[in-house]
Amino acid sequence: MRDMYALVFELRFYETAAGRSQPNDFVGSLPEKDRALVLGDIAALAAHGIHAPISTRTIKGKNNRGLAEIRTGNYRTIYCLKRGIVWVLHICKKEHQARGIEIARARMEAL
Repeated sequence: MRDMYALVFELRFYETAAGRSQPNDFVGSLPEKDRALVLGDIAALAAHGIHAPISTRTIKGKNNRGLAEIRTGNYRTIYCLKRGIVWVLHICKKEHQARGIEIARARMEAL
């Protein structure tokens, strides 16, 4: 019973070598309600894995293998799974997701 609330995946936000984290910065700039929704969906993925009650999809394309996104209203959280860790690579508004996918792909390759 004590493991009922254990995380399925460890959760990490991507950081540059200089310690900057676009996902953290972006979430921190959101209005409180939107921030709670985005972070809640990320936490649900870490806690429940693919069975989380959130909107996710894999990102199509040969170069995007391994990338997926969480859709929270008008926001997209682009992430990948590596060795049991959910890496939040980039968070952006839906209208900027094409550029966000490019950035996330480069970050995934750097892991």
